[in-house]
Order: sequence, then structure tokens, then C-alpha cells
Amino acid sequence: MSMTVSTSSELGKAIERGENRIIVKGSLGDAVLAIEAIGPVAWVIAAGAIAVAIAGVVTTVGTGGAGAPAGAALEGVAAPGLIATFGSIGTATTAIGIAVAGGGVGTLTTMRKYRAKRENGNVVLTRR
Repeated sequence: MSMTVSTSSELGKAIERGENRIIVKGSLGDAVLAIEAIGPVAWVIAAGAIAVAIAGVVTTVGTGGAGAPAGAALEGVAAPGLIATFGSIGTATTAIGIAVAGGGVGTLTTMRKYRAKRENGNVVLTRR
């Protein structure tokens, strides 16, 4: 069975549930292809930067905004590495959204175990 998603949050949750086939609609598909294309060495750097960015998001959100200065500092540290690795702020933001929705960087690592291909204007992820 397949699931259709159009947001990074939906995609993160679908990956976390272990869906076998995920149809990615809209511009999210371009970000998915960019994430999949990252090589193994760059992926290690990206995973570390995403972990730092997630810590910034959690610090900001988890404190009801009181931790915003610390969260922004963490996100600022992670941003240059993410943009350099993913090629755009949009793809980096999508990767962070997928990771946050799925429960962490492991969700993106799991996503890399899917094969992505264009099909009928969408990107389809299938488990390898």
C-alpha cells in the first residue's frame, strides 16, 4: 500500500512508520531528491549539522520561547553546514522538518534507505 504526502511533517511520520511506498507531491519532491543525492561523507557532516539544528528547534519550542536565544544560536551554528551540504536553505529546512517530525536524524538516515524516482510528476520513495 502507498501513502501520499505533501509536507515534510507528513513525510517524516510516514518514514518513521516504515511505509513501503511513499508518493511525495509538489516541491517537496525536489528536496527529497536533493537529500537522497548527498554522498556518504557529506551525509555525515549533514547529519551532525541537522542534530545541532534540531537541538535549536527543541530548545526554542520546548521552553515556550524562553530558550529562543539559545535555540537561535544553535541553529545559526548549523545553518552554514546545512546550506553548503544541501545546496539551498529550502532543502535544509525541509530536512530539518522531516527529522523533527520523524523523531530525529535517524529518520533522514532511514529515508536514505528508500529509492527515489520521478513518476507522473511526483517523487516516489520505495523501500530498498
